[in-house]
Amino acid sequence: MMQIKQAAFVTSLAAYGKYPGRGMPEIAAVGRSNVGKSSLINTLCSRNGLARVSQTPGKTRLINLFEINQTFMLVDLPGYGFAQVSQQEKKRWTGMIEGYFNDTPFLKRVLLLADLRREPGQEDVMMANYLRALGVPFTVVGTKADKLSGAQKGRSIPAICRGLLVQPWEVIPFSSETGEGRDALLTVLEDTLR
Repeated sequence: MMQIKQAAFVTSLAAYGKYPGRGMPEIAAVGRSNVGKSSLINTLCSRNGLARVSQTPGKTRLINLFEINQTFMLVDLPGYGFAQVSQQEKKRWTGMIEGYFNDTPFLKRVLLLADLRREPGQEDVMMANYLRALGVPFTVVGTKADKLSGAQKGRSIPAICRGLLVQPWEVIPFSSETGEGRDALLTVLEDTLR
């Protein structure tokens, strides 16, 4: 299993383009606003405060890049589906996310984050279908696993599978509070980068 020994914030981009370290393999995290992308990055890297976490949805408004072990980039994409922003801002975010997926030749895998407590929304379904259409491998990460009992997880994972058309073994329940799912995710990253 991969050990993360080094993690550093590189830069924020309003549009995907040149940046220091460009050319390394990229793994991107995407999901609804407030699904826990920044918390996942901090937990994965065992570094509180590496990615800024906010209780306010829609805080990540840029593409944030983190260099991991000097071997790959972890890309934190803006959250989608946040109702409290203007249509113009939503269009800009959508353009930024689509621009990233269309422009990067270095993307190896996407971590598609979905809140285990909710059925996948229309944007989640669209994202899964979009990634399939692009031929990009993705792993579904069910966040906020600590908020559910074992029985509740047993009911929520099939709902996520139905919504995103994945198998139960393709969903990794994850908690930034307890660290559940961290090892499984690190194994996925290691396998991806082999």
